[in-house]
Amino acid sequence: MKRLVAVLLVLMFVTFSGVGRVRSEVRGVFCQVPVSVFSRYPADKITVPIMVVNKGTSDMCLQKIEVVLQDGTPVLEETLSETLAPSSLQGLTDEETRNQIGIVQPDEKSLATAQALIAKAATMGPSEERTRTVETAWLLLRTTTTNVEAAAAENVLSQARLLSLTIPLDKLNTKIEPSDVIPVRLDITIQSSDGSISTISQTTNLFYLTSLPSQWGWYPGDGHLHSKWSDGNSLVSSVAATASNRGLKWTIITDHAGDTAHPTTPSGQSRLEASEWTTYGGTSPLGCTYAQTNSGITVCPGEELATQEGLGGSHLLTYKNSSYAASFTLPLKQGLINNANNAGGFGIIAHPYNSSFLWNDWSNGSYTGFRGIELISNGTVVDATQIADWDSYLRGHLSATMQDPSHRFCVGLAGSDFHTTWVSDYLGANMNYIYTGSSTPPGIYRSSVYSALENGRASASSDGSLLVHKITTGGTYLPGYYMQKSAAGNIAVNVYAAYFMSMPVGGWAKVEIVTSAGTIVTDYVVSQTIVNKDYSIYVSGDTYVRVQVTFFDGNTRFSSCFTNPTFIDFVPYNQ
Repeated sequence: MKRLVAVLLVLMFVTFSGVGRVRSEVRGVFCQVPVSVFSRYPADKITVPIMVVNKGTSDMCLQKIEVVLQDGTPVLEETLSETLAPSSLQGLTDEETRNQIGIVQPDEKSLATAQALIAKAATMGPSEERTRTVETAWLLLRTTTTNVEAAAAENVLSQARLLSLTIPLDKLNTKIEPSDVIPVRLDITIQSSDGSISTISQTTNLFYLTSLPSQWGWYPGDGHLHSKWSDGNSLVSSVAATASNRGLKWTIITDHAGDTAHPTTPSGQSRLEASEWTTYGGTSPLGCTYAQTNSGITVCPGEELATQEGLGGSHLLTYKNSSYAASFTLPLKQGLINNANNAGGFGIIAHPYNSSFLWNDWSNGSYTGFRGIELISNGTVVDATQIADWDSYLRGHLSATMQDPSHRFCVGLAGSDFHTTWVSDYLGANMNYIYTGSSTPPGIYRSSVYSALENGRASASSDGSLLVHKITTGGTYLPGYYMQKSAAGNIAVNVYAAYFMSMPVGGWAKVEIVTSAGTIVTDYVVSQTIVNKDYSIYVSGDTYVRVQVTFFDGNTRFSSCFTNPTFIDFVPYNQ
């Protein structure tokens, strides 16, 4: 008869009061649950990622996960039968395991401060102060990551069982409103090979945040996401569900593309191949159309091409493909651009200033046919010198833009480069707002997403803050638009910028209006969550107008966003 013993070992905290105060460990098992997770209104569920690693010497079985409220009320039970094979991580402590992945947990001071804020928010009625209190606690509890050796992180993640537990909000036995936070405990039951039963208990805080900022016709999304088709850790449907829960309305899955003539490195790492293209974009449970139907947001199939496998290559995102585009084609960088165009799509140069995947000569005139550049990626915002490269390129190609029948230019974008919720998770932070001119999100109309991005009707953001500019002289001209002017004079530029959360007292925004002549307006707006301000600028010759806004929270945090340019053409036109 099997020995059944309820075991709870190495109890670190004994009081369930939220904010990660309950945490237990079982010898031979590494289990990690984030201290906080979030969704945004109007999502109806929250997903909790769970990582489990068997550091023992024999198989274990993950049997079930239970979700329990702070008052002890069970609200959800998910039965599993997941075999956990032994890993090669037996010699690592839990802290060493986290360090290899790069997980940085909130310190004790942040935990204590957040707990006090959550307790305070529970006594407050709906108000801007309550919203600010909850959002401040959320920021304090967000698990961050640090740069680590890619091989070491992959070694842990490849041996971990990565789970996503979806909690419907209506299971929480209370009416959930925006700016709510619900502490819950997760009881994870594991059976060892000898039949003994162990329970690991960890708490997390479910934050239900307000919706992202909005303006009519503008919709947030992410065009740089990875799934299990390449080196991501989630199915396309799971990536899309997370994006939807975090407030996004469209996505482009850009899994790394291979080439059947070249082996992948490291060995066994998946790459999207030509034979998989139809399934990748299709209606099977692994496809983008299936994910689109189930998530309710637009899910487009794209790719990320590379000049070589592993570190040291340059990467290109491909959008709007009607067929597969391969990596590794000579002449390398230009070959990627040609492949994207030949597949019926267009290319966006990915993270060009990332030292591991440099393409920092993109603006020197050596490459033709690409449509844009990723200037915010994987939590990194370009510095003043790098964004100056973009302005230099726009100026150098100003005449070509005016002459082009479609007035095409190099579009500036952002992307999360999402692979997993455990490492560098900027899904729902690094994003683009696109203008579709519709009162409803793109939905099944992927062409609306492609058209907006290809034509630069987009605004990039590092954290979900929204920035829109419009020229209102002689009509209404948004980012990516082209206008004609017959004589020199002043034009009116409206700047609308909304911080992604409630602006703390003492916070401020730096507003800059940039033309081909450089930065011509610099303004500072203090303690306003929303900036809605009109400016008058003088223009006398062919130029462009774009805006960038940096929000500062009064401490150390800042937010960066920028719009794509509006082009102003003077007589003689189209020259």
